[in-house]
Amino acid sequence: MDTRDRRPTTGGSEGLPYQERGLGPWIGRNPWLLMRLFTVIVFSFAASTAAANFSYGLEGGPTVLSVDQLNSGKLPAGTQIGDYVRVSGTPDVGENLQKIGVPQSRVAIVSRYETAYFYFRLEETGENLLIQTTQGLPKDLQSSGERVWRGKLETVGTVIFHDTTQAGLKSAGLPSDENIPVVNTGETPQYLRKIFPAYSAIIVLWLLSIAWLAWKKNKPLLGL
Repeated sequence: MDTRDRRPTTGGSEGLPYQERGLGPWIGRNPWLLMRLFTVIVFSFAASTAAANFSYGLEGGPTVLSVDQLNSGKLPAGTQIGDYVRVSGTPDVGENLQKIGVPQSRVAIVSRYETAYFYFRLEETGENLLIQTTQGLPKDLQSSGERVWRGKLETVGTVIFHDTTQAGLKSAGLPSDENIPVVNTGETPQYLRKIFPAYSAIIVLWLLSIAWLAWKKNKPLLGL
């Protein structure tokens, strides 16, 4: 009796080619599918951000935040992080702003990737609110008196560059509790509307990447 193993080693049943099982061999057989899938994932992340900015850019008038509400820690009903808000108040900054980022200036600076973010308080709200500006401080900040600040509502815990922001706020002697509201004046619906074409291009590229994946699947890039 012949007891040798007669299972096929180079071919499958009924004449089908034999294929090794497992994740590694499957990856080796589907490189172009994975490349196209990765492209879709990358553009999906970008499209989700673009969609959120589209929504924010279409917002109408800002929600007014009063000094009493901020000082009591109670925002208007329905107000959420990311909403367009407005608050009135007087900048609480030092007399000499030649050197910022120190307690005497009462202005924090956070710099990353050639972009600078500035934080300061308002006299009316004290430790209960921070104003964020981008790429520079408003002119005549020390003598401007009470003025209106508009922008996206965030918190110290949700602003960009969390760890660097914490260090910058502490160096300037500003409050760093993560629940403190922040008005990001660099992001208003009016500003985002100006760059809607860029966001539209991202969404179009995302749709094209999905169509490319469904059409070509695992076909080689050059069709070879």
